[in-house]
Amino acid sequence: MKVSSATPVLFVDRVEPTRDFFLKAGFEVMFDVPEGDRLGFVGLHHGGVQVMVELRGNSNEKEPFRGLTRESRRAVVFIEVDDLEAVIAALAGAKVVAERHKTFYNADELTYEEPGGNLVTFAKMDR
Repeated sequence: MKVSSATPVLFVDRVEPTRDFFLKAGFEVMFDVPEGDRLGFVGLHHGGVQVMVELRGNSNEKEPFRGLTRESRRAVVFIEVDDLEAVIAALAGAKVVAERHKTFYNADELTYEEPGGNLVTFAKMDR
């Protein structure tokens, strides 16, 4: 068996603020799916990394999955970058929940809470 990718899906109450958070970090929109007068789903990418953001209870989903998304709790996304300073500059003013620090696995990292409540860690690995 070959695994070709794994993509986190972040469930949020409003897609647009989370989309904008990732756009500031250099991601681009691959596609979006409306839900009435707002977004229900958006796929983003930056290089080979993808993140999907979906409205809790999105009517495009079938039950029981739709109900399960309403109960979704925080996710944590770990994103390795080559320029942590650029991320910090791009996300100036965003809520930092874990200040910049060195880890036991040789990463220089910090963690933000994106507007939907999920945690996003950006790390530059020291190899």
